[in-house]
Amino acid sequence: MLDNILLDESQAVFGEDEYMYQCVLDDFEHTHFIGIMTYNISPKRDSLLLKKLKTACTSGTEAIIFTNIPKRFPSYFNTTCALAAKNMIDIYKCQLNPQNYGMKLSPYFTFHNHAKIIMTDNYVYWGSSNFSDESSQNFECGTISRDKKLISYLKDTLFQNIKENSVSYYKHNFAIAIANLDSIIPICEKARQNLYEAAFEPIMEYDTNFEEKWVYGKTYSGITTKFLNEFTESISRFDDALDVINDIVNDDYALDEEFPQVDELEKLYEEYKYIFFEFNDTINLFFENLKEMAGYDVTNEANSILENTYLMVAYDENFEYYAEKAMDEAQEKYEEIIDEAKETVYSALEKFDTVIECFKKIKDELKQLLEINSKIDNTMIYERLYE
Repeated sequence: MLDNILLDESQAVFGEDEYMYQCVLDDFEHTHFIGIMTYNISPKRDSLLLKKLKTACTSGTEAIIFTNIPKRFPSYFNTTCALAAKNMIDIYKCQLNPQNYGMKLSPYFTFHNHAKIIMTDNYVYWGSSNFSDESSQNFECGTISRDKKLISYLKDTLFQNIKENSVSYYKHNFAIAIANLDSIIPICEKARQNLYEAAFEPIMEYDTNFEEKWVYGKTYSGITTKFLNEFTESISRFDDALDVINDIVNDDYALDEEFPQVDELEKLYEEYKYIFFEFNDTINLFFENLKEMAGYDVTNEANSILENTYLMVAYDENFEYYAEKAMDEAQEKYEEIIDEAKETVYSALEKFDTVIECFKKIKDELKQLLEINSKIDNTMIYERLYE
């Protein structure tokens, strides 16, 4: 297979004692995606490149890396060669453990790869430099491009094709579901906290020994139309968080004897969906019940009362009295609406607590099912040692 793409906005780079793709590295903190294809990575525990990748991933950036493993071969002539390969394989499994990258890194091993590509949503480098600290010490050359067609092709076509012919880090791909839950849980916790702070207020009085205590607000609510709209946006991200599990359950390979946990996965998926849809129903009811309160404007309501009820008597010296009276009535109505919403708010907070605990439980259970792909290590070193 040979693909050709005409390029714009590209430049050649040459040099030594520095990274040829420094501009790509600098973009790690400004991108949503990082793609890396390399022959090798640095085996050093304090690798600067892997540290930079880890920082990006733990900040929420999705990354994929394809790498060969030096010293790993299809077969080994003797135990010494197998031991050397085993050592290197273990180093790579340690260096690329997705759990160290907030589950945002998807590592794949391509044992016939010699290509070098480092890219983000905005830049791509390809050339002679590996994604390893050691490459910065060599004379290297390559090309830097901002060509959007090339970036799109690499991300959506080439990388997907390479992935299909690579060995994944984990035997099954529900690490993505764990990453999704890792992202969703703090969003959910933040939404819950925002709701709490909008509906409750801190007080310090004699009964609380003048220590701060949060109580349900009686005279004002921060639950406004703007708040509800922002709330909707944050909740909408939860729906498809575990669809990857459903894909695994439905795949033919997931139903064979090599994957006995498939029933457990299906149970987790169904539990998530039940909890989520029940949660979603509560939130929809919450919105419906709080529309009046969210859109209530005391000043506008007071003006309406003044105009429709006291217009004929609110003149000259009486105007201030009736204006204040209308404001008091508007405020009293607002407080009644707030009080009526109390049960709805408490119900939503309780449902938030339930769904957050559910997400955490499912994430922990999924982590227990993670299994490193046995295809990575082909040395059969223990069989060799005990022959």
